[in-house]
Amino acid sequence: MIIAQGHDLEKQFGANTLFQHVNFSIADQARIGLVGPNGVGKTTLLKIMTGEEEASRGEFTVNKAVEVGYLAQENGLAEDKTIWDELVEVFAALIKMEQQLHALQAEITAQPHNPELLKQYDQLQFDFEQKGGYTYQADIKSILNGFNFPEATWSKVIANLSGGEKTRLAFVKLLLRKPPLLLLDEPTNYLDLDTLDWLEGYLKNYPGAILVVSHDQYFLDHLATQIFELQFGQLTVFKGNYTNYVQERELRDHQQEEAFEKQQEKIKKDEEFIQKNIVRAKTTKRAQSRRKQLEKLKRINPPKHKTKVRMTFKADRPSGKEVLILRNLAIGYPTKTMVEDISLQINQGDRVAVIGANGIGKSTLLKTIMRELQAKAGSIKYGAALDTGYYDQELQLLDPSQTVLNTIWDRHKTMPERDVRSILASFLFTAKDIDKTVSQLSGGQKARLTLTVLALEHNNFLLMDEPTNHLDLEAKEVLEQALQDFDGTLLFVSHDRYFINQLANKIVEVKDGQAQLYNGNYNYYLAEKAKQDNQSAAVVAATSSSQIDDKPTKLSYQEQKQRDSQQRKLQRQVEEVEDRIDQLEHQQEELQTQMADPEIATNFDRLGPLQDQLTAIEKDLAQANSAWETALTELDEF
Repeated sequence: MIIAQGHDLEKQFGANTLFQHVNFSIADQARIGLVGPNGVGKTTLLKIMTGEEEASRGEFTVNKAVEVGYLAQENGLAEDKTIWDELVEVFAALIKMEQQLHALQAEITAQPHNPELLKQYDQLQFDFEQKGGYTYQADIKSILNGFNFPEATWSKVIANLSGGEKTRLAFVKLLLRKPPLLLLDEPTNYLDLDTLDWLEGYLKNYPGAILVVSHDQYFLDHLATQIFELQFGQLTVFKGNYTNYVQERELRDHQQEEAFEKQQEKIKKDEEFIQKNIVRAKTTKRAQSRRKQLEKLKRINPPKHKTKVRMTFKADRPSGKEVLILRNLAIGYPTKTMVEDISLQINQGDRVAVIGANGIGKSTLLKTIMRELQAKAGSIKYGAALDTGYYDQELQLLDPSQTVLNTIWDRHKTMPERDVRSILASFLFTAKDIDKTVSQLSGGQKARLTLTVLALEHNNFLLMDEPTNHLDLEAKEVLEQALQDFDGTLLFVSHDRYFINQLANKIVEVKDGQAQLYNGNYNYYLAEKAKQDNQSAAVVAATSSSQIDDKPTKLSYQEQKQRDSQQRKLQRQVEEVEDRIDQLEHQQEELQTQMADPEIATNFDRLGPLQDQLTAIEKDLAQANSAWETALTELDEF
């Protein structure tokens, strides 16, 4: 069912048009990723959908019963409240019902034979239970734990939380409200890997529709079933996750480029023909006819999806085979040891990712290797012919008072100004940008300037602390490719799972004050962790089993045979219903995709029949799910 629609939306700021003719539909179980470069209007579009901003033209409509929940980049928390009190407020209506129940209980005690009171109490108790009255505190605790807020923090005053903690808490509060349409603006910021994994699982099973703006390709791959691309002032809808979107976009661009080049070739031939024949009496009519055809020709534009950022990391000289050896290293600060017994060897060409929760000591490790902090114990051995470059996630290595141009020029005084401007242009700095001071730049611009500085140093060993922060998807893709092509060695800290998976051949997990090495990418790391969890579960199961003294009574051969037959029958029934559910969900997805097409979404004559089909399929799907649950429950009893 369609729950919201954007029709011919346009947003202007003065004489500038941010986007126009934006049309889309959102189904009730949609999982949509909204992507596009920084500055194209993604957050503005979300604010139009929430009513925080007005469109210059067009309208966004939401079904009457649908509440829109919005996770903004700014939180709206009460600074003077504790974490728990802020979240309990979400359930104020339930708490009031609970108080009414207690009051009715007292009245019933005084008038035990009053049928009207008993009836009123039964109805109120039923409503209270249906709305989650007996589970809301457990829901709060579950989501707080999922977002890495341990119980000891629940009494903390919000004003004392960090910016990242406040962002996470605002997200917790929004999820507890469970609005039917959830709009998320960069929800993965400030989340560590464990929280990201938990969040993905939670959102996959979320009961409403989700539209998310994110630069996290891994997150979009695992959650989105549709991608809305906002770019060049237009919105284009793609089916599938982020990887499908990239493939489809590249295919469309390739086809458009071929068509463009073919048309250009024909135009060139026609123009040459016209030029040669327009002045000749015998052929002038043909030339004039050809010119009229050419004037009427609908010109194909070249594809716009051309990567503009150009980024290259290249070493001036090779390092030794052994780049870095850590032996029993302990790191931290004078009054606190964060990680102990770190033993690791990094060889030439390695791509080593350091992962772990926020505040666990990842950045401290890089700063210790860079000699910004002193090691508390153990040793660091640096390899031969090592040229080290460092990317600081706080972007503090730039002088805020310098201009963009001088930031590069002061480091490379003999470089011609033309070359400096050309290099900055390749990192998307315009003529206006290069005269700005660093303090005037956005986070994304500072990140690109830091990468520009690093690229010009030609180091053979790069240490990078969260290099994808502040970068949009296009810039991240370019950085990934540049680092894949880098002929040196890389040690980097990141929460970006897609980035880690693309680059790393080794992963160091920092957890509980220890560091463990995994020889593979992020997918390998997950597989190894799952294997460890399964082994732990098997040990627990074996221990529990050995503690059970009572053995079940052995069934007779005939009883066992009958039991096995019944079990196989239920198993077949479950599988058949699952196949039926898969078919219905596929049909549902196809219909929702059709209905999301702007041409259909705005044509109610075409939309109506599709909605009727969708309603019938959803009814069949509900029955199939009910049958599946019944069969599965019976099967589980075996």
